[in-house]
Amino acid sequence: MLNQTHHESSAGADVNEDTMYEQTKEQATTSNTLANFASDAVYSSARKITDSCASKIANSSTPPNARKRGLPEPSIECEPSNKKYKDSPSPSSNGLSIAPRFPSPSDMPATAFDKETWQGFCDIESEPSCFSVILREMGVQAVTVREVFSMDQDFILENIPQPIYGFILLFHYREFGNDNQADECPKDVWFANQLPAQNSCATLAMINILMNQSDEAVIGEHLEQFKDFTNEFTPYQRGEAFASFDFVKKIHNSFAKKMDILEGDKHLSYKVKRAERLKAQKAAEKTKQSKRSIKSRRSSADSVATQDSSESVESNAHHYIAFVPIGKQVWKLDGLDKQPTCVGSFDPENGETWLGSACGTISALMAAGDDDYGVIALTQSPLRSLRNRAGLTINTITHVDAQLDHLSTISTSPDWHQLVDEDEQPPSPRMLGVEEHVVANPVQDNLKATIAKEDVQQLLVRRRQLLVQATELATKIMVEMQNEAEEDEKATQRRYDCGPVIKRWLEMLAENGFLEENLERFMPGKGKK
Repeated sequence: MLNQTHHESSAGADVNEDTMYEQTKEQATTSNTLANFASDAVYSSARKITDSCASKIANSSTPPNARKRGLPEPSIECEPSNKKYKDSPSPSSNGLSIAPRFPSPSDMPATAFDKETWQGFCDIESEPSCFSVILREMGVQAVTVREVFSMDQDFILENIPQPIYGFILLFHYREFGNDNQADECPKDVWFANQLPAQNSCATLAMINILMNQSDEAVIGEHLEQFKDFTNEFTPYQRGEAFASFDFVKKIHNSFAKKMDILEGDKHLSYKVKRAERLKAQKAAEKTKQSKRSIKSRRSSADSVATQDSSESVESNAHHYIAFVPIGKQVWKLDGLDKQPTCVGSFDPENGETWLGSACGTISALMAAGDDDYGVIALTQSPLRSLRNRAGLTINTITHVDAQLDHLSTISTSPDWHQLVDEDEQPPSPRMLGVEEHVVANPVQDNLKATIAKEDVQQLLVRRRQLLVQATELATKIMVEMQNEAEEDEKATQRRYDCGPVIKRWLEMLAENGFLEENLERFMPGKGKK
């Protein structure tokens, strides 16, 4: 799967259009104003910097070639506005701290206050590491996200940790497979719609999967409360509640960049304009004017999409949808659908698994479209099973040691400690993070009975085998812990907004003439003649 940022589809669920219009317009009123303000500020700031620096270069006595290749001498007027802003003291003259502003200056990265105040959902890069970090920060335990490179069942069973809670498909959005869409959401299926102009489908797809796990996954206190609160809601009402779920929104938007916020508000403004056109069309149709007049207005309202139009954005949109087993059925949970859709069933008693239906449906969708897609899986973290096995192994070693101590006290044989090396000790439970798992995985009674029948030599052989097993488990646990640490580091890097730095860098290259001289290398036919 290409490791790139995909624009998620922002079209609304199939709900009452008037309700969607009013909510979208209300949400856009403030956002559109802020987006226009920020866009104007970006243009104004860049224009001032260019004009000021160009004026100083023109008045300088430096030879033309030197002026073109070298940066002008630094001066206060040529400093970017963000530097002046940073150099100003944070406390005011009366000793009071300056309140944070939203939006922050356009030439600064998105601040934490920006991300917390903004009411939209940003696009998220299709990166499993980022999704895993999002789940952990939401309080979900022992669940990880892995990329799936093939929908072959044998490949999945061999390479993806088990059990798999659900698949998420990222694809170039188009409606499909809605013939079996339910008339209403079944009681045993938790499903939420994606609201208009909300780029939340990646996080929503994970939520739609997690909310349908009973005891298989620990989803955390916040999600448990949200599930209980929305249990009796309709899918659209759950979507409304999710759009206002600040706990999840704050984690999701921690990956937002300044440009994501501006683009999101810009797209929302186009959604409002389109909704206004559709509303005007309906009003015109109700006047019962001539068919020719109505056709003329419709053509004007739905004219060919331009590069800046909402239709152009949505035509290139990518979208995340979930596939999850519930009971003996496989459900497609697409936030843009009005209701969930059953795509297949399976019978565990006959050895069937849900992977057959899910893999077949996803493969058919891929074959019918382009090659711009990707699949990730929400699975149980390998750490959970590894730590459970390590806890049981450590308990078994402890029980064997106790049995050896008992035999040493009732026989004349030498102390068993003299028969083993001092280094032959089990790994530390604290180092592996398995203290709780040691308590939760006691030695079974039948194994205790077997150990009680063994002599010293047999117990020593068993102990060596257990130590080898414990060492292998410890190595695998350390590898998985390192993987989680690398995921955290990667998420930290993705959260850093490099946009303003790149913008300023390009401005400097433009100022000293480098871009003009080398434009032909990157845009043939556009460079300097």
